[in-house]
Amino acid sequence: MKFTELYRIPIAYLLVYIVLILGTGIWIFLLSQGLDTEENIGATLQKVGFAPIEKSVYNFVEVAAPHMFAIGTLIFVVAHFMLFSTRFSQKFSLKISVSLFIVALINICAYLLIIFGFVVSGWIKLLSLALFVLLFLLLLGMVAFSL
Repeated sequence: MKFTELYRIPIAYLLVYIVLILGTGIWIFLLSQGLDTEENIGATLQKVGFAPIEKSVYNFVEVAAPHMFAIGTLIFVVAHFMLFSTRFSQKFSLKISVSLFIVALINICAYLLIIFGFVVSGWIKLLSLALFVLLFLLLLGMVAFSL
């Protein structure tokens, strides 16, 4: 029989590390949208919602490629911890994981919709980002509760 108590230490470290990555990712997104000026977070979010900073297809590809790799890898690693959970069903874990991949793809491709003129506001980006963060925190909570 395996002694699984020691697995809690690296998993707890991973959870803290991922929350810090998520927080800094949100902060960097807000800085890229103009938070570094004298505005507050609410004004920056309104600016993103109504008139996001225009990007070209080149900028989109430059940003989307590493984000797809990094976010996909992060979801993949965290979701695999749920394979060992006895407290949550694998079907529920699978639904959360697939939902995270879909919302992450929508979040990454939201600027593509703006570039080609399908939408003129950044609310899709903000809503998908909020949904991604909430689902990811739910997954992290499930992993923490499964310890």
